[in-house]
Amino acid sequence: MKQYGFLELLMARPPSRLARFPDLPLEQALVELQAVKEALARAADAAIPPAVSETPTPAVPPSDETMAAGLAALATNVWRTKGKMIDPATGEPREENRRAYRHVEAALEAFAQLGVRLSDWHDEPFDAGLPVKVLSFQPTPELTRDTIVEVVRPAVFWHDRLLQVGEVIVGIPENPQNPAP
Repeated sequence: MKQYGFLELLMARPPSRLARFPDLPLEQALVELQAVKEALARAADAAIPPAVSETPTPAVPPSDETMAAGLAALATNVWRTKGKMIDPATGEPREENRRAYRHVEAALEAFAQLGVRLSDWHDEPFDAGLPVKVLSFQPTPELTRDTIVEVVRPAVFWHDRLLQVGEVIVGIPENPQNPAP
């Protein structure tokens, strides 16, 4: 059988039976109960160590590589968000995204002010000297020369320093079949 403590027994009783002594008025019993609750709260507060240290620990600055990777990832995600907000047929932001699109544009402008530049070279001729990793070459009938047809990740530069190599898919012209003489 479970043993109940004084406070559990006291709380289980109706308010008219809270007094330990039947002679005392109900108000005094409620004052006594409040004093018990406050004493329990003070004891609980005293047992918990403070959440914030009195002396802050110095922050360790991130390394240059960590900052560069984080900056490139942040810029790439803003670039991807912009791409998802634009209607491919018109090149304008979709109506449901028009208000949020302003903030994405502002973020890209802030990157430009910091010296961060994103290059995606979409629909431009492919050059082997570009800082991109070609994920695949895709035969495309309407092309006359190698052209970047899809950008998976843009190249990210910071003050002309390459932070992230771009990833692209290059469309190549289909070779016409030459009939044998």
